[in-house]
Amino acid sequence: MSTADLSELVAALPDGAVLTDPDLTEGYRQDWAADPNAGRPLAVVRATCTEDVQAVMRWASAHRVPVVPRGAGSGLSGGSTAVSGGIVLTTERMREISVDPVTRIAVAQPGLFNAEVKKAAAEHGLWYPRTRPRSRSVPSAGTPRPMRAGCAA
Repeated sequence: MSTADLSELVAALPDGAVLTDPDLTEGYRQDWAADPNAGRPLAVVRATCTEDVQAVMRWASAHRVPVVPRGAGSGLSGGSTAVSGGIVLTTERMREISVDPVTRIAVAQPGLFNAEVKKAAAEHGLWYPRTRPRSRSVPSAGTPRPMRAGCAA
């Protein structure tokens, strides 16, 4: 992967969205599983919207670069462990939510914490399930648990 290739990705995203400094990317290499074999990513992209995610995936596909999605990094399975030469795509800045009490539908971006989604739903008389006690506040809404519970992030 050349620097010129990465500059295409940087140009396609908002200023500051792409981190390449190893001191800054270090904290994104592992989730709570603390895999000692975690790779060193080419870059970390801090997406703020769906269009950012699309730009990353299009670029990565065109350049055959692996992408590792990352929410809050609170997983214990190693699911957000970085791959050397890949992109860590963090959704921590994707934090919007809309709740329609008439249709009883909430649309939440994956950077929200479960407790935030639950609170927003409750403000409209709705209930957001949580499947495990530890999932109350730390994991983001983009983790697999809410997906299994029938909620989409």
